[in-house]
Amino acid sequence: MSIEVMELFNIFSKTYTKEEAQTIVKDIETLISDHKRELATKEDIREVRGEIREVELKLTKEIEQAKSSTIKWVVGWVAGLLIAYTGVIITVLTLLK
Repeated sequence: MSIEVMELFNIFSKTYTKEEAQTIVKDIETLISDHKRELATKEDIREVRGEIREVELKLTKEIEQAKSSTIKWVVGWVAGLLIAYTGVIITVLTLLK
């Protein structure tokens, strides 16, 4: 037992029976150890930040690819329309002669 646990036991044993004080101290130790396990270490935080950065880079790349393919699609569509309009104009001019 650590010094802190012994101090807690001494404090609680003044108010409670020995068995009750032991139970209370064990419960407190359990709560503290559970809490310590839940706390993120600095290494955990660095790891998560690294993963977030990785995802950001992947998303940025995917967004750029999506923009590029959209631009290509629009340019192709506009070129097709220009060719179609040109064909219509040539046909109309040919028919009017």
